[in-house]
Amino acid sequence: MSTWYAERLRIAHATAAVLAAEHPGSQIHLEGALAHGLAHARSDIDLRIITPAGHPVQVVSRTVDGIRVDLHTSTTEETGELRSLLTGFDLPREGDVAAFRAVRSRLPDLTALRTAVVLDDGRQSPVLDKDELDVYAQWALADRIQQAISLTEDLLGLIEARQRLAEHVVWERLAVVVAQAEAAGAGQPLLGEKWLPALLGLAAGPDRSPRPVVALPDTERPYGTERAFRAVRIRLCDALTTLWELPDTDASDAPVLDPAWSGLGWLPQRCTDGWALQRGDDLVPLTPAQFHAWASTARS
Repeated sequence: MSTWYAERLRIAHATAAVLAAEHPGSQIHLEGALAHGLAHARSDIDLRIITPAGHPVQVVSRTVDGIRVDLHTSTTEETGELRSLLTGFDLPREGDVAAFRAVRSRLPDLTALRTAVVLDDGRQSPVLDKDELDVYAQWALADRIQQAISLTEDLLGLIEARQRLAEHVVWERLAVVVAQAEAAGAGQPLLGEKWLPALLGLAAGPDRSPRPVVALPDTERPYGTERAFRAVRIRLCDALTTLWELPDTDASDAPVLDPAWSGLGWLPQRCTDGWALQRGDDLVPLTPAQFHAWASTARS
């Protein structure tokens, strides 16, 4: 435990006790990176006051022992609405994706809730239960893969237009998103990108040391683009199968794969009703056997 983290945790508990006395009947949450065990030399402290429904409060952030304490407020009703998004993973391969859109619009709030712990008499108790944590991980990974799909669509357009400088920028961004997907697949929250090396370390265990964000292979022509896309496919497959175990398939089953699915830009996604490949707005449902075969081909 770093001295920065320990000092901020001490201030968080002390401030929570003061807030609890100022707002009887409320619950005080610590959230964000500090609640997840992370801090740097100038980290702020994020506390949230959860008041009974219909009793919102006005608070002003403060400085305690030279460290900024940002105060946020919610009612139990608002927190309950957020938690309702974590009752199940609902991303169909075809049809209404309203739930996914709702979750993506609230991901910063859901991440705060994912990291939140209740501060009570010196103790720290997680707000979410295991089932809610698992659903958050599924949504977080689906979101990062959808972002990778969007960036890939940009890359295909930039490659076709031969806008090489812009293409480099998007490749670098895609490397970060793929690393975020790997962390999310290992159950880590979508905290700010500065925390990504620490989150990758927590995901890798057991020494928990920060890991660098892995760069994608050199994208120089003529073969670099294919190598980079292959690396993206492999790493996203691995992230997905960390959360969703593939069922056993009959070794004698030889599923038919469309050769076009090995083309540039096709990425894997896991939906409520099964596996899929997606490139831009085009989505292809896959059976488990087809996904096995496609993932094996992607690694070859």
